Amino acid sequence: MSQEPEYLQRLRRAQQERLEKAGKLAPSARPEGSAPAYSPQEQEALRWARELAQGTELRSIRNLSGARFAVLVRLQSASGMRFLSVEGLSSRDALKERVKPGATVGEEVLGAYEVKGGRPVTIAIEAGQVALKMGEPRRGASAVSPEKMLRQAATQAELRAKTRANKSRER
Repeated sequence: MSQEPEYLQRLRRAQQERLEKAGKLAPSARPEGSAPAYSPQEQEALRWARELAQGTELRSIRNLSGARFAVLVRLQSASGMRFLSVEGLSSRDALKERVKPGATVGEEVLGAYEVKGGRPVTIAIEAGQVALKMGEPRRGASAVSPEKMLRQAATQAELRAKTRANKSRER
């Protein structure tokens, strides 16, 4: 149970649902109150964020489960203290909206990362437009090439066909 008052919990849930419906955030894949179970790609995104933060603690991780992109943001609290947060975004358009200059007050986007591809994203503002350039995949990210995925799928399909044939003969 959270020590947070019930009205704040309901407010947070309502805000998250509203943003998910607008398509700006990745839908949360875990039930309320459970510990996050991140995939290897999401864990690599967190490693990237910690490296970029250079030893500064990540204060919060929001909507990373199931997200396509992650953004490292420096926030300023009401007390004037600055801290870092990682946010998950569901689409390329949501990422462009999030990194637009002047989109938010008191926040600074330090970097972006493609979670599924395992590569950092370079953000450039060209003629007033946000341009995203994908970098090289990181060593730790286990990005699988499409050709390798097709070979694996074909191998698995052959194996399933053999096992199905053996099971039908037994009956």
